[in-house]
Amino acid sequence: MKIKVDPKQVAVAFLWVAAVLAVINSVLLFFYFYLGDDKLFGLIDLFDFDIEGNVPTLYSALSILFCAALLALITRVHWHKPAGKRFYWLGLTILFVFLAIDEGAAIHEEVSTFLERYMDARGALYFLWVVPYGIAVLVLGLAYLKFVWELPRDTRARFVTAGVIFLTGALGIEMLGAREAAFYGTATLTYCLLYSLEEMLEMLGIIVFIYALLSHLAQETGRVSVVFDLADDGSSPGGADVETRERQS
Repeated sequence: MKIKVDPKQVAVAFLWVAAVLAVINSVLLFFYFYLGDDKLFGLIDLFDFDIEGNVPTLYSALSILFCAALLALITRVHWHKPAGKRFYWLGLTILFVFLAIDEGAAIHEEVSTFLERYMDARGALYFLWVVPYGIAVLVLGLAYLKFVWELPRDTRARFVTAGVIFLTGALGIEMLGAREAAFYGTATLTYCLLYSLEEMLEMLGIIVFIYALLSHLAQETGRVSVVFDLADDGSSPGGADVETRERQS
């Protein structure tokens, strides 16, 4: 059985999940400030965007890991092409595997704790992890500038759009939230609105990137489909594969 993968439908599915999570987070914040209850039967711990290891964290980690899987597939497609830039694609795959692990295990929080031994956490740098991660973004941006510029126009535009949206949340809004937390604490309405906006931008950036990757894969190969192959004689457990077919030039 073959199921055709539509980039728009996949992106919309992710968008619906992110929207539902955003609505739940917003409703819980409304009741938190209106009722003054910081637990709400455990729902805040389960759905709040600013708490690690809950449902939004799981969604974000899985969506980033999905990007890593798509990047790995694109790496495979380009591996034997002379001008396929396979090592750039491989580098992105490794990067997104790390980002997925980071999202799930909150490595950046441990980085902040470590840096607090040597740096003064205050103002926009109240969350110190933005320092090494910001430097890494700059280095990677310079290293991948030529690669991104040589991508097909539509893919390049989508990659840049996804990156701008994601980094605006992950670094820009994060630093505004850090400043608010440093001066007024983390229990203010402004801080809650800022971290909610930050997470929503990160989710949206990843969704745009998923759409960009699927569209690029379809453009490069002609089609993308999921194939379920079950053995007729029952001797093989069967399985599922992602099939790509080279487009005829």
